[in-house]
Amino acid sequence: MSATPHSEDCTDVIIIGNGPSGICLSFLLSGNRPYYNGGSHSNVYLNKKLEKLDKNKSIVEQDLEYLSEGLDGRSSNPTALLFDNLCRPDADMGVDNPSLLSWKHEPKHSINHIVLGKGKPGGAWQKMDGNMQTLSLANWMELPSLPFKDWIMNHHIKEDEEVYRNRASVADVKNYYTSFVKQNQLNSFYNNHTVTSVRKVFDFKSCIDSESGERLPCCKNFKDNHPFLWEVRGYIENFENDSATDKEHGTKLHEEFCYIAPHVVIATGTFDISNRLNIPGENLSYAVHTLQDFEKCLAERLKYPASDPILIVGSGLSAADAILMALESNVSVIHVFRKGPNDPSIIFKKLPAGIYPEYHRIHALMKNKISDPLYKSYCKHQLIDLKDDQGALLESTDSKDIISVDISMAVILIGSRPDLSYLPYEAKNLGVVPRYPIECKPNPLDVDQYSFQCNHEVGLFAMGPLVGENFVRFGLGGALGISNFLYKKKQKDCND
Repeated sequence: MSATPHSEDCTDVIIIGNGPSGICLSFLLSGNRPYYNGGSHSNVYLNKKLEKLDKNKSIVEQDLEYLSEGLDGRSSNPTALLFDNLCRPDADMGVDNPSLLSWKHEPKHSINHIVLGKGKPGGAWQKMDGNMQTLSLANWMELPSLPFKDWIMNHHIKEDEEVYRNRASVADVKNYYTSFVKQNQLNSFYNNHTVTSVRKVFDFKSCIDSESGERLPCCKNFKDNHPFLWEVRGYIENFENDSATDKEHGTKLHEEFCYIAPHVVIATGTFDISNRLNIPGENLSYAVHTLQDFEKCLAERLKYPASDPILIVGSGLSAADAILMALESNVSVIHVFRKGPNDPSIIFKKLPAGIYPEYHRIHALMKNKISDPLYKSYCKHQLIDLKDDQGALLESTDSKDIISVDISMAVILIGSRPDLSYLPYEAKNLGVVPRYPIECKPNPLDVDQYSFQCNHEVGLFAMGPLVGENFVRFGLGGALGISNFLYKKKQKDCND
């Protein structure tokens, strides 16, 4: 059912996406500001610059381009590298050094904002299987001012010291992100909000108080000749009751919302839409495209065991996770992937065996270095057809020979892409390569590397995976860059 739309609410910043990047930006905009604490960094040039800083000024007020000059690492964005070096000095060397930042809560520097998320704070992490482990090291998952290790110890979740040095469970990460929001009293999070439209508006009547005729508080800093604002529309999805039973079987309630702001930050991830092979039969009921759907189907399959194996397509981490789940459940697997097992682009080759033993086991199976009676691989093959009788046709990428196999389920895990349908032209005009769909690595959103403002749209910003930062530790850099930009803009507006 639908309810009457909200009246248009005006704020300074609208953040779309409540994953770690959005949480970090909300933390900074809520008046939490980082200061250099006087610690030492192994990078001599960065260390000299830090020593010369006015320690009474927050990093948010500093010249980020100057501080980040010359830094290199696993990110190509200088602001992301700077923030990571300050939060996790020498992290790439495998050490867990203390942060070079101290944090102060200064409400006078807060900026009005809201964070819109489809679910609970944590974004896509909230949808993942809690029993899985993170790809990144545990301390790489943390947000500013709250070390993951300290949070784990305070919540008495684990006593094993290995979790601090190595990887964390997804369940711990989920709880850490929701706890971070509560612990820091970040009250600008609007859960269960799905955005359907982001567009420019040129009529400012919505920003005028109907009784007094004055601008609403968040709009007082804007000149009458400001060219436009951003309007964000969507719907709130709730249930009549909050019980688990009602959420599974109850009635959903839809209420529309509309917010207006001069600044919009796109902080969603890239897991909205699963990539497809676009082959005959791909829409049949026994074919799935996400780990979540696979888990549900696997649970049902275990209730009624089938003799035919599961077909898993893909050579990335999601495909490996699916294979691990199947083998652990004593279910046979046919694994199909287009590349050779020794192809340099295979991600398993880049992961240290000591930290990621489960993925190296899958890689060894792919290379036939080890065997498992439940596993059969078809390297340099592609799935070309799924039949109604649950038969699958595989084609060799070399010889073009075709073979037929009987399967009980097809699990197609070949990546995903963001859903940006709420933006004009699905944001195809905003990518590094114009007119092409936005994807994390081949075509991220084209943003300024210090302010994270889109180079083709004033007032529109992006951060996290949408600008090519798949690792949480680097995705947080956008929060510093955007906060720095807004601080400078606020100072300029006050002086004009």
